[in-house]
Amino acid sequence: MSASSEGDRLLIQRYLLGDASTVRTLDGWLDAVLREDFQSLRQDWEDVKQEIRARMLRNFSLGAFNGHSALRTYVRRICRNVAIDFSRRAYRRREVGLNPSDPRWPGASTAPSGLGGMMAKDMLDRILGELSEEDRSLLYMVFEEHCSYEEVARALGIAEGTVKSRMSRCKDRVLKLRRGLATGE
Repeated sequence: MSASSEGDRLLIQRYLLGDASTVRTLDGWLDAVLREDFQSLRQDWEDVKQEIRARMLRNFSLGAFNGHSALRTYVRRICRNVAIDFSRRAYRRREVGLNPSDPRWPGASTAPSGLGGMMAKDMLDRILGELSEEDRSLLYMVFEEHCSYEEVARALGIAEGTVKSRMSRCKDRVLKLRRGLATGE
């Protein structure tokens, strides 16, 4: 075990014991992530921080940190994942208040108007027509409903890792189809 991973494990132990200086250190790391990448959530930072702290406490208590990366990297990853999930939930909460005449309604076209918009919609329709029902459902849940991979996994009754690999393959298929349509192949 390297000295840095030993130091990280010591930090985790001190965090679990509620050591004030360790808590401030880790809070500083999560504050930096929020300031750098999640200014749009500024009004909700305290709520996001509470979720992050709860996730860190749960993961640390379960021994989920395996030392393959630095603790700071691990904490940053937790922060980003929690903030993204929070952002998606906030988006869905806002969408619930919309009515069908609102242009932001999920079924409304967000493509630009005119010829460019018509061509983009045609290409999208053709790509979606080539995909399986499973792929279309997955894309809809992730991009239209803004579900996290964890939420998709729960809804489909499969592992989160399976969702990630399916999503990766689905994105590859979409890009291949788009290239084919763009080049006329």
